[in-house]
Amino acid sequence: MNPVFVDGVVPGPKAEVLAACIRDVFLKSSDNLAWLCDGDTVLLKPALNSPDPYPSTTHPLAIRVIAGMLEERGAKVVIGDQSGIEHVLHHPGGIIHGGTTANYAHSGMGAKDDARFVSFEDGGWDEGFYHHQSPATSSWPEGFFITRWAQKADHIVNLPRVSTHSQAGATLGFKCLVGMLREDSRMAFHANGPYNNFIIDAAKGSTLKSVDDGSGTFFEKIVEISDAIRDKLRLTLFVATLAQATFGPDHYGVHLGPVGLGRAYLMNPEPGLVFASADPVAAEVFALALLKDIKRSVPFFPRLTERIVLFQNRNVQDFTAIPVRDHPYIRHALNIGLGEQPGEIIYQDVPDMVQESLRKCLE
Repeated sequence: MNPVFVDGVVPGPKAEVLAACIRDVFLKSSDNLAWLCDGDTVLLKPALNSPDPYPSTTHPLAIRVIAGMLEERGAKVVIGDQSGIEHVLHHPGGIIHGGTTANYAHSGMGAKDDARFVSFEDGGWDEGFYHHQSPATSSWPEGFFITRWAQKADHIVNLPRVSTHSQAGATLGFKCLVGMLREDSRMAFHANGPYNNFIIDAAKGSTLKSVDDGSGTFFEKIVEISDAIRDKLRLTLFVATLAQATFGPDHYGVHLGPVGLGRAYLMNPEPGLVFASADPVAAEVFALALLKDIKRSVPFFPRLTERIVLFQNRNVQDFTAIPVRDHPYIRHALNIGLGEQPGEIIYQDVPDMVQESLRKCLE
């Protein structure tokens, strides 16, 4: 059973302090990169749903520090993603609007001319994606299409952020991998979820279709994406010095130029946490517990606003009531053998009071 390694960092940490913390957790959770050989290709998968900065997207320092450590050990590093349908629209005829590379730069993750970054949509509709189906992906009766970088990479490192989500309730490690799907497969799983009318509206002008298969397998489809990379996923690492505790995944639920509706409320965990595990289920369990703990501290008015606006969505309304170990993400991941519950949580520089609060959320 793979442990979860958790390091605490002081509020508002200086870059060098946070960088040291990321290095420490990365090396501990990767067994000092025991799996890496000189010349191996490592795909870093950030959360880059939008051009919004951290914590709507992955912390830039996580990208820089981990990419640098891998390159020092002789790896070829590729950083890749495809932003959400609202920000990048891709269909069989090509890219209609938006670009993930521009979002990479605008979010602050890296430079627009970073040669290591790849936008999955730029690989082409047929050339850039392949079909995946297995006994573990029964929620996808026809399988799904995923970026060919899942085949080309020797190793994959998942780098999500901690955030609530207006449709799913939470967007963590499993949800981060949605960015590896081709647009038609994204449409397919969204059709099973709430507020799909927003996705349909975002896809206008394309040939993409949204057909609800009536299975009610929104969460199961999300989790089963991991089946395509289960043999290559080496670890999942979070930087949680900030977290979105309402709405999400972007800073605004609906963008209206520089502002919007449904603004995510940001929380500063004290201390901030960097945590990771080689087991994606163990990492997800801890991330859900942390988000649940953070959400309990959201002030009255931001909490009330979210409850009123998203009152029809049980995924959001029930998030704090469902025990972490009973969450659909976790139940289904265990059912298809993606990993195990955390066998051990190894803390460093995390006060006993915080550990106790998280322990209660894990129960």
